Parts: sequence; C-alpha cells; structure tokens
Amino acid sequence: MTLKIDAPLIREIREEEEFRTPKDLFLKFVIFVVVFFVVACVECVIMTIGFYPKLMSWTMEQMLLTDGAVTDWMIREKLMDLLLDPEYTHIVLFATASGTITTFFYCRFIEGRSFSSMGFHKKDGLVQYLIGLAVGFCLFGLIVFLSWLTGGLTWNGFKGGSVAKLVLVFFGFLVQGMSEEVIFRGCYMTTIMRHHNAWWGILFNSVCFSLAHFANKGITVLAAVNLVLYSVMISVYMLKMNNLWGACAIHGIWNFVQGNFFGLPVSGIDTGATVFSMSLNEGKELINGGAFGLEAGLPTTIVMVAATVVLLLLPQKQDKTEEAAA
Repeated sequence: MTLKIDAPLIREIREEEEFRTPKDLFLKFVIFVVVFFVVACVECVIMTIGFYPKLMSWTMEQMLLTDGAVTDWMIREKLMDLLLDPEYTHIVLFATASGTITTFFYCRFIEGRSFSSMGFHKKDGLVQYLIGLAVGFCLFGLIVFLSWLTGGLTWNGFKGGSVAKLVLVFFGFLVQGMSEEVIFRGCYMTTIMRHHNAWWGILFNSVCFSLAHFANKGITVLAAVNLVLYSVMISVYMLKMNNLWGACAIHGIWNFVQGNFFGLPVSGIDTGATVFSMSLNEGKELINGGAFGLEAGLPTTIVMVAATVVLLLLPQKQDKTEEAAA
C-alpha cells in the first residue's frame, strides 16, 4: 500500500492557470473560515425566510396570550425549535443549496477557477453518482450490522413512514450532502492542494469538517475522531475516483439511510419519518454512539479505517486522455 496519491484531479488543479489562491497555508485557512461564515449566514437567512410564516403566526399568537410581551430572545428560541423539529427537516435540508451556490460563486468568480477543478467532471458524472449512492448505502449498512451484531442496537422492525415525506427528505439529504462536499472537499481541500501535498488538503479539510459538528447534540471525543476518519475516507474516494460526484452521493445517502431508513440519529439530530425503526441500547454507547448516533461508535471507526485502506489499495482512476496516451 502506498500513501502517495497522484490523481489526475490534483495535476489539473496545479496546472489551471486562472486559479487564484495564496500559497500560504494559514492564509488559505483564514479565507476558508470567512467563506464558511458567509455560507452559514446565507443558509441561516434562507432558513429564516422558509420559516417566516410559521414564526410570524407563532409570534402573533404569543402576543395575544401575553399582551405583547414577546422578546427577541423568545423568537430566536422558537426559530431554533423549528430548525430542530423533524417535521420541518426538509426545509433545513433544501436551504443548504444556498451554501453550494455561494461556494460555487466564490470559487468561480473570486478564485477564478473552473468547476472541473472542484471535481465536477461531466464525463461519467451520473454513473459515478449512482455508484456513490450504492457505496454509501453499503458502508452505513455494514456499520448498522456490526452495531446490531455486537449488541448496540435493537431491531424494532418496519415502521413505514409517509412515502411523500421520505421522498422529500431523500432529495433534501442529497442537496445537503452535496453542500458539505462542495464546501469542504470541492473548495477547501482542492485549494490547499493547489500548492501543497494532497495529504495536507485531506488532513486540514477533515479536521475542519469535524470541528463544524462540535455544536451537535451528544458530540464525544470518539464522534470527533470518527468525523475526521469519515472525511479522510471520502476525500481519498474523491481523489481515487477523480471527481466529486461520487462523494456527494455517498454523503447524501449516508445521512438519509442513517436517519430515515434505519431511524437513527444523524450526528445527534432526529430526522423524523423512517422506513424501519431501531433503538440504541443503554450501556452500549461505545458501540452505538449514544445521543450522537452510530457515527460516534467503534463500528464506524473500524469501517472507516478499513474503507480508507481499501481505497488506497485500489488503482488510481485515470482520465480518458491519459489512458489514450498510455
């Protein structure tokens, strides 16, 4: 096994003439933090607009009940309750599309780079996306199986949530998964790889990806480690497959299967309607991750390490022009 990654995408990033980004690694990090903050603000505004009718209805009702004694703090708390309410998960998920658009705008018009340098190649994009869906489903299915086998989960059988709701949330998670992949892998990781070793890009984007989840319910040390390992795995997958489409698919289906197929917490968040029902067994938090969900359990650690090793052993996917030259 070699730790060297020599993907065509990396060479494309380094050879693209219009790609404007500083060489200093710390400055790249500062720029990413600013971009991430702007993305978060834009998504927050979009979500607030989406919840505006419900928020105004609640505010008017409370004003009548309290003789107008409704504070800004009360409104903010109500907004947070709506954001975490499984009934409105789809609104939050689709709002993340604004993060993808904002990141695209930054990369294209400020850094001056092409979408292909972010990993969005038109060639075989649909095929790679479908493969990514299958890979993501199998990876999380394996984690569920290991967790159940070692006593961390109890199978409660078929639940049968609303089909319309499940379809809506499914596409919402595909949008949300793409958003995070564009920000962390398509933008930040590739920006680092412009002037630095690929492993620096993988490491820095993975640590930042983990840190971005620190406010989630039930976060633990193992959860933070597993989020880094997940990010490393999906970063290597992106480079091995030479595009970002598959990584977007893995991320989206991973979250959907976790929350709305098996009915488990997604990084500490309840996503509502689900096909099947499984419960986390008390006293088995090291396996099932407790309140954070399976992403904070040892089976996830094992599967992510194994998947990364397998990916590193796989031959590097080349682009068509390189194959013809060979």
